[in-house]
Amino acid sequence: MRRQIPLPENKQDRLSEYPYEKVEVVCRKCGRTGSYGITGLIRKHGPDFTFMELRKVFESTCTKTNDVTRLNEVCGVSFPDMVRWKLGREPSI
Repeated sequence: MRRQIPLPENKQDRLSEYPYEKVEVVCRKCGRTGSYGITGLIRKHGPDFTFMELRKVFESTCTKTNDVTRLNEVCGVSFPDMVRWKLGREPSI
């Protein structure tokens, strides 16, 4: 039996829809890791702020993508619990 992974929907997920207390952030390029409280993120950015916009915030502070010697470098930030959320699983943290 093949494992079914849900395909992304056309809508962008908003912070207010996120079901967990913490948002885990991992960058596969620079090794940046951390977790942020969802209530603090909503307070700072607003409930309609999307995870794509949040990714751009982290990307703007990335040491790899903002280094002039690495102009073609792409930020590798991701939110691992987004997959767990979409699969209906418990968060990792």
